[in-house]
Amino acid sequence: MAERRVDPAPPTTLEPGEMELYSRHLLMPEIGMRGQLALKQASVLVVGAGGLGCPALLYLAAAGVGRIGILDDDRIERSNLHRQVLFQMADQGRYKAQAARQRLQALNPYICIEAYIGRFDVDNAAELVADHDLVIDGTDNFTARYLINDACCLGHTPLVYGAISQFEGQVAVFNAPAGDGGRSANYRDLYAEPPDALLAPNCAEAGVLGVLPGIIGCLQANEAIKLITGTGQPLVDRLLIYDALSATTREVVYRAAADNPLRDPARPFLLQALPGACAISSDHGVPRIDAAQLLELLERGEPVQLIDVREADERERLSIGGLHVPLGQLSQLDGRFLSEGHVVLYCQSGARSQAGAALLGRTDRAASVSSLAGGVVTLLGTELYPRILQKLDEGNY
Repeated sequence: MAERRVDPAPPTTLEPGEMELYSRHLLMPEIGMRGQLALKQASVLVVGAGGLGCPALLYLAAAGVGRIGILDDDRIERSNLHRQVLFQMADQGRYKAQAARQRLQALNPYICIEAYIGRFDVDNAAELVADHDLVIDGTDNFTARYLINDACCLGHTPLVYGAISQFEGQVAVFNAPAGDGGRSANYRDLYAEPPDALLAPNCAEAGVLGVLPGIIGCLQANEAIKLITGTGQPLVDRLLIYDALSATTREVVYRAAADNPLRDPARPFLLQALPGACAISSDHGVPRIDAAQLLELLERGEPVQLIDVREADERERLSIGGLHVPLGQLSQLDGRFLSEGHVVLYCQSGARSQAGAALLGRTDRAASVSSLAGGVVTLLGTELYPRILQKLDEGNY
């Protein structure tokens, strides 16, 4: 494991410009000069510059966290902008980490911001964690969450967790220093095993209220500031659940579990990714068809069978037609629909349709089976969408 980087001379004073910038913090006895210097001396890694990462980064930078690392390998898309408030229309196509760094550096020129284009994986996890005092999890999949948790536990680094879906968000603090010299409970104490990713879709599948990640991301920044300054009562061994529809919160209290593999002295824990915990990142080895290719097939008049593998409530909200066979029932599909032509499966963002196409592709049928790349979410954002709908309507698909 890499050693934590230590600055040769940690800052012990604030510059005149910083005194003005942080003046409202300095007025508060709970923070004051001591707390502000602690923020200046701290380093925080934010994994994911998306819906959660954007607001957390904004407030960490504004608060004066001296060194902030941003890890993300995604580029900015138009569909991000309703919740990822660091970015603008003109930023489309840019790497999120780089765009975020530029915006935050303009907000606070007194801090150091480092942008890493990549993913948090087994190869870089230990080094990244060792190089920062605290980690904020702004990811949206279970593979990353468990890996970040495990790396923080092995590296004895506090982790601020956040998660969102539709109208509900969660926040907690894991692996914080405890009074007995140990560490508080962690993600595996709360969720021992990851769910099937196909049954727990991310924001691209389930959708999310745009303001929700702003609320949860700000709560994550608040927990980070409390941990750094030693102020207040962090969300240790408590999971805060926020419901945006009812504007209510509730807490779930949990404790360290004896069967947590990170605490088994007889079997040293090895850092590893969870295979299959995030089906979205895998294409299952099946062909994908994009909007232009689908339109070309329809315009040529070739036989196309659309199959919607989403759940009934999703289909009610938005549908482009075709058969409705939820993914869990796909294995029961009558083979006559796969006898010839092109079979195109679709879902919300392309994850479940990839898994379904892999399943059907293993059958002995003459049809060509593929998945609609990006699902209906991506299809809606193309200028080809009206033409595809027209062709589908003409052919009564």
